Amino acid sequence: MNYFFKTKVENHFQTKEKLLEQINLIPNNPFVNQNQNIIHTDWNLPPHMHREYSSLFLDTVRGHIETMTKSLNCLQYKINSYWFQQYLTTGFHNWHTHRGCHFTNIYFIECPKGSETKLKNIEMEMEEGDIVSFPSFIPHSSPQIKNSKERKTIISFNTDFYIND
Repeated sequence: MNYFFKTKVENHFQTKEKLLEQINLIPNNPFVNQNQNIIHTDWNLPPHMHREYSSLFLDTVRGHIETMTKSLNCLQYKINSYWFQQYLTTGFHNWHTHRGCHFTNIYFIECPKGSETKLKNIEMEMEEGDIVSFPSFIPHSSPQIKNSKERKTIISFNTDFYIND
């Protein structure tokens, strides 16, 4: 069984514009330390805070997650959490894993060439408009954006899958 999934979002460019407009409603919130240089995120904002992009995002990823649920021979799924991250030149996120969930998932809203997420010891092609999913114990990173005036924007989300009710 393959535990790596990738879906191309239909109507990505229309969805992208709407999501970016809605993400821009969140007050600027950089998250910078030795492990990451993220220019804007809602990862560390209160979970109960209203996120205008939620409905469109959840509608966009539903088909991908339902396909995974069937492929994994599961009856149901749960999206535990989701958040966006934006990077500009020199932006990065060092190697990390996601605890307390089965799968890590990423929707690439904006993704300049060469800024795709890297999986440790695993080759997986990804680009803007893709949703990718992989077991959450796989180390992954967002490499430093170099020599680009473009922005990278992703929505990451954690999921669990259940074989019974």
